Amino acid sequence: MTHPRPGYPAPQRLPATRAPYVPVPGPGHVPAQGPVPGQGHPVPPPAVYASPAVSPAHPRSAVELQSTAEPIQAEAFDLPRPALVAEDEAVRISVDNNRCHIYGICQQEAPEIFRISEGGSLHYTRGVPAEFAAQARQAVRCCPMQAIQIRGGAGPGPKADRAHPRRSGKASRAGRRRVVVAGAGLAGLSAATRLRERGFDGELVLVGEEPHRPYSRPPLSKQYLSGALSDEQLTFRADEGLDAHWLLDTPITGLDIHGSAIELRGGERLPFDGLVIATGVDAKRLPEAPVFSDRVRTIRTLGDAAAIHRAMRTAQARHVVILGGGFVGCELACTAREHGMDVTLVVHSAPLLRRVLGERVGSVVAGIQRRAGVDVRLGTQITDWRDHGDMLRLRLDDGDVLDCDFVVLGLGSHPRTEWLRGSGLDVSDGVLCGPTCHAVDGWGRVMPHIVAAGDVARWPNARFDSQPRRVEHLIHAVEMGQHAADALLRGPDRAARFAPVPRFWSEQHGTRIQAAGIPSLGTDVEIVEGSLRAERFVARYSRRTPYGPQTVAAVAFDMPVELLAYRDQIGRSLPRTRGAGRRKRR
Repeated sequence: MTHPRPGYPAPQRLPATRAPYVPVPGPGHVPAQGPVPGQGHPVPPPAVYASPAVSPAHPRSAVELQSTAEPIQAEAFDLPRPALVAEDEAVRISVDNNRCHIYGICQQEAPEIFRISEGGSLHYTRGVPAEFAAQARQAVRCCPMQAIQIRGGAGPGPKADRAHPRRSGKASRAGRRRVVVAGAGLAGLSAATRLRERGFDGELVLVGEEPHRPYSRPPLSKQYLSGALSDEQLTFRADEGLDAHWLLDTPITGLDIHGSAIELRGGERLPFDGLVIATGVDAKRLPEAPVFSDRVRTIRTLGDAAAIHRAMRTAQARHVVILGGGFVGCELACTAREHGMDVTLVVHSAPLLRRVLGERVGSVVAGIQRRAGVDVRLGTQITDWRDHGDMLRLRLDDGDVLDCDFVVLGLGSHPRTEWLRGSGLDVSDGVLCGPTCHAVDGWGRVMPHIVAAGDVARWPNARFDSQPRRVEHLIHAVEMGQHAADALLRGPDRAARFAPVPRFWSEQHGTRIQAAGIPSLGTDVEIVEGSLRAERFVARYSRRTPYGPQTVAAVAFDMPVELLAYRDQIGRSLPRTRGAGRRKRR
């Protein structure tokens, strides 16, 4: 079998039968199950995701999960930070002040190198010793503006000499000869990079539907549309030396689990020994919206953003309607107002960002938008669309009519799993995974040779509970891609559970919003620093559990340094008030 693309090596023919992969534990590995030293509670076993009462013949190397219905105690397990691969060479870093927005992500990743002063300026060390080089490289990967450059050190290229590979000897050379990464976005790039860092020297293939190398998506709705950043400046540079084959502009049409191959456009098949699913998400559309109108757009990819940019210039748009009250919709409103356009924000729910931040904090964002001149229509939806060629006429359910030059849909996203239908995997709301990022089939069995990462993956974060969820944030894509690669090399029996602290950010008309955790899980919101009236505060989100109140998130408005103190509290029980539970003395 040969691949028709120039420069792509012909895949080796795989034997008809192969011995199942038996993972070998790496040095210093802590098993995922069993009691944690220093803790008084045992670690609960993973939850079962589907009843295997009736199932067909088990596919190759499937592993069944054990059932448990008990909730997870907040202090019943260790809360590790994402693992990094140590480097043995010093590096040098520099920061482009014109692109840096002081989100504070770099200080979260490498506090030994980056520090935000009380005045709000960023200070950093240019020469980074080898012991902190891995943290510096992680900060570069997680910077949404790609404002940090790193030079020197041993990157993930073919000459990288890793002192502690996860596997060695004959098993390393023959156990996994080809790993295919389905999806050439940030999660896929992170997984591929980690495989090289861990010493995997087999064939590595990244397949992506877009024609571009991985790039940062958050700036698409702001800095890219405004012209502050070009498409070249969005490209991730931290892992440019990756030794891999790139199949870009190549849609994936199917997955054959039993044959261990993905199916490409034109009937091609690409066999694999290990698979990383990282195909991300796609933007939602409204069925009633005009499908072929150039005045109705979504924004998810670089191509979407470029089309909006061209259309806005061509139409000389003066009035833009944005449908959706999430972060994308709110950030688009900021960009349009900066360019002097009239903006109407139509939101079905109330208030803004209710699903993300809750009503109390979301109402603060609505106030910021209105003061900036945005016409915010809450609890409203469009009932009729008319494209008149030179304008769009929209009728709202309250009877109002809006004439506008352009409409952008910011209605959220849905996972890109259409190519996985019929594969046997559970793809209801994303690819279902176990706690280690290994994919789970429709009968609740773990696939040892398939992992998933990024926006498309739905997995139980043991930091909170056993409910599988998807997380759509840039830092999450970096960390889950890395963990999925580690899990693929270790196998499901020895891989650690992926239990990160989700983190995200936004900027609303100059107000920086940073968050850690999952605010939507919170039932109680407490302002622990600052005040809502000043629009400069830290809000702590918590919920009641059988083991006491649990901190599930913290959100900061223009207080990036103060947020750092709350990040490590996510998933823990709230401290008891002094004297709580004591008997009163007579």
